[in-house]
Amino acid sequence: MSTSVVLRCNTVRGFSACATSLITDGTTQDEARAIGSVHGWRLVNGQDYCPACSGSKAKPRVIVAVNGATDGARARADLRLQTAGSSLLALVNGATPGRWRYSPEAMWNGPGPHFGEEFVAAGPVGRPVCVAATGPADEPQGMADAAYIACVDPDVGRAVTGVLHEAFDTVHQEHGLVETSLAQAALDLADAILGPEGER
Repeated sequence: MSTSVVLRCNTVRGFSACATSLITDGTTQDEARAIGSVHGWRLVNGQDYCPACSGSKAKPRVIVAVNGATDGARARADLRLQTAGSSLLALVNGATPGRWRYSPEAMWNGPGPHFGEEFVAAGPVGRPVCVAATGPADEPQGMADAAYIACVDPDVGRAVTGVLHEAFDTVHQEHGLVETSLAQAALDLADAILGPEGER
């Protein structure tokens, strides 16, 4: 014998009620609702509503799983967005502040071991600070790396954390359900920041 929890839509309109139900493989109410959220069900004030009645745009999945219930299962989308945003913000706050810049015509001629190398600078133009040295002057890969590093300076990183935070708020309100292409793009960004193992 097996036990499972069935979700039933609580929508009532006049003298009729929605007959939609979802048989889950959850054995507790929380597990069943976690499964339901993947299929577009919503929990509002303790009441369960099917996708049609809740206005959810989620498309039912073929595979049903409870977050964290199986080996290798990923954390909920909103938690991944939150973790990535917090991790990135810590890195941003620890990085050399200000706008980073790169000039292909210049090579580092300041103090330290990077004399004659391509470099990314911060600070005043007349007294730059070397943020990163990427290789010998005029070496194509070093030039490309320096240009990229300068492009994603702390100001850009801070803006990215803002995007992740906004996406977290949206997805969290949907109980971890990703319903828009923008939220999915932000989640892809979060997963790239966290890395394939779930966290860098």
